[in-house]
Amino acid sequence: MSGSLTIAVLADSADLFALLGQNLSVERYAVKYFTDRAEFLDYVERVKYELDCLVFYSEHQLLPAIEALYVRGLILPVVIVHRLSPDNLPSHEPLAVANSSASSSYIYQPSEVTLAVTQMSEMGIAIDKAIAKFLNLTPIPSATRQERPAKVETQQHIPEPNFLRQQQSRLSQKLTERLGYLAVYYRRNPSQFFRHLDRRQKQELLDALKLQYRHIVLEYFADSTQIDLQIDEFVSAVFFRDLAVSEIVKIHMELMEEFSDQLKLEGRSEEILLDYRLTLIDIIAHLCEMYRRSIPREM
Repeated sequence: MSGSLTIAVLADSADLFALLGQNLSVERYAVKYFTDRAEFLDYVERVKYELDCLVFYSEHQLLPAIEALYVRGLILPVVIVHRLSPDNLPSHEPLAVANSSASSSYIYQPSEVTLAVTQMSEMGIAIDKAIAKFLNLTPIPSATRQERPAKVETQQHIPEPNFLRQQQSRLSQKLTERLGYLAVYYRRNPSQFFRHLDRRQKQELLDALKLQYRHIVLEYFADSTQIDLQIDEFVSAVFFRDLAVSEIVKIHMELMEEFSDQLKLEGRSEEILLDYRLTLIDIIAHLCEMYRRSIPREM
């Protein structure tokens, strides 16, 4: 199905299938369900380059399935569903925060996402997060590879870092080819979002964006062939940092105040500054369009 994500599900019973079907739209997800581990593994092996994410809701088959995936050298995005309540889930970071480093508490691989069965309505979000985290996953350094994932014993079969990079590259390219602009979303790293930066990093980012915005304003009404590219670069920087529109407005207002002070010193009218509202409107429109085209519906 063009534009859809391919998901393989392993569950202990078929009861989960209807529940998943209620929360995953057929327009966006092509889901293949399995209760038999051997059939699931054969399918994963057969279509491994087309698969986008795995979903496990099988407490009895989970660890044997993961062992088999290691033997096959397969590392893929994954969501693991538990029957526990959210408060009793294994120690994992919240869905809103991506993890790009190895963790000693993971079961399959460090970018996995866990979900309580009571949170099944969030399955679409969890899948998107699992893919985003996987694309930002850092290969486990060889010095730490002796630290075994939780309860998994077959360490000699853990895929090498170069295989992980190949999988990430294939998935990234595939998302771009199949999902077009939508694939941009999966390349965002939430750990680099503006709200997660420290005070110094935030100020450095705002200073850089303000300088970019100044160049855009000064050339906006000039006959410049670079203005569209400059706007795209500014909007992309804002998008990947998940910067609020209010911060853009603040940058605009501060810059207009600077220009106003300069015009007053020169004895010139400030009325010209009103025209630059078009610059702000144009940039916000570009940003809104980028969000509209790239953020999955479930988000």
